[in-house]
Amino acid sequence: MTITRPTAVDRRRMLVQAARKLFAERSYEKVTTAEIAKVAGVAYGLIAHHFENKRGLYLAVMREIAYELSANQELPPHGNTLHEQIRHALTNHVTYIDRNATGFIAIMRGGLGADPEMRTMIDELRWNGAQRILRHLGVTDPVPTLLRTTMRGWVGYFDEIVIDRLEYHDINVPTLVELAATNLVTSLRTAIHLDPQTGLDPAVIDIIENAYQGR
Repeated sequence: MTITRPTAVDRRRMLVQAARKLFAERSYEKVTTAEIAKVAGVAYGLIAHHFENKRGLYLAVMREIAYELSANQELPPHGNTLHEQIRHALTNHVTYIDRNATGFIAIMRGGLGADPEMRTMIDELRWNGAQRILRHLGVTDPVPTLLRTTMRGWVGYFDEIVIDRLEYHDINVPTLVELAATNLVTSLRTAIHLDPQTGLDPAVIDIIENAYQGR
């Protein structure tokens, strides 16, 4: 029988998988690099080789989770109505988070929450999600100031109500999506009222709002 040795790429992947499992179970401070190497079944020195230190490995895990979260923020093709696209994207996002709750909470409130690279990762994840919605509403870069502020605030709100659901387990996905979508419409309509030059067509917001009220 031929025994295939893990390649460098395989060993790096094994370390990320082991670290992701352990960081999901315990806080950053309570997980050691020696433990990660043992669970991964690789030499301890490979952590320094591939990631420099525990922080580097933790950030690699968080980047993987951020990528998965971003992929589940995608809106469906334009064949659907706009309100269906938004509902679909929000539902997919919440459903993914349900399956990966510890990872989501870790990236939002993890042990390196004050780390500049970690903050940048979270900000980019949130803003990318906001931009996807804006593009489907017909708004392109540069995003007007008030609209940028509105969307950054809404994405933060959405993340917090998702975390609340994960903590209390007393609100279902459709209700949460309805709450988030209605808040989005209200926030956008307020932005248009305060600054008619936001680049948003009020008629588009009317269509989305009427679709939700008609449900």
